[in-house]
Amino acid sequence: MADGYAGRAMQLDLDITYIVVLALFLAPLLLLNALVFRPFLELFEARHDRLEGALERADQMLAEAEREAQAFSEQIRAATQKGLERRNAIRQEATDSMNRRIEEERQALQKKLDEAVADIQTKRDAAMAQVQQTAESFAETTASKLLGREAA
Repeated sequence: MADGYAGRAMQLDLDITYIVVLALFLAPLLLLNALVFRPFLELFEARHDRLEGALERADQMLAEAEREAQAFSEQIRAATQKGLERRNAIRQEATDSMNRRIEEERQALQKKLDEAVADIQTKRDAAMAQVQQTAESFAETTASKLLGREAA
């Protein structure tokens, strides 16, 4: 029987039931495609587009934040430099003022010292003159006592 079955050509009977089965298969498929699959794919695509847009906006915001951070860093550097320059100017001004006051005080002290030295010199000269006079007086007194005569 196997030989008899293999020898016959296969025949496919097309019958209306095949068309009905095919229609019953395609109708729900087309209906599901229109009602479920297409809206789902559109929703999925819209979500994907929103996600991509959000990523682009995030990249733009990150780039803007980096630019602002760079600008802020530059402002801080400039302010720091300006502060250092101002501090150095104030320090130099204070040093100059202090040196000026020290020089004024040194000159005032030198003047007082010169006056004191001159005063001491004057008093020394006066004292030396008085000592000279007293020494001469003692010398005369001693000489007259030793010689036994009166001083002239």
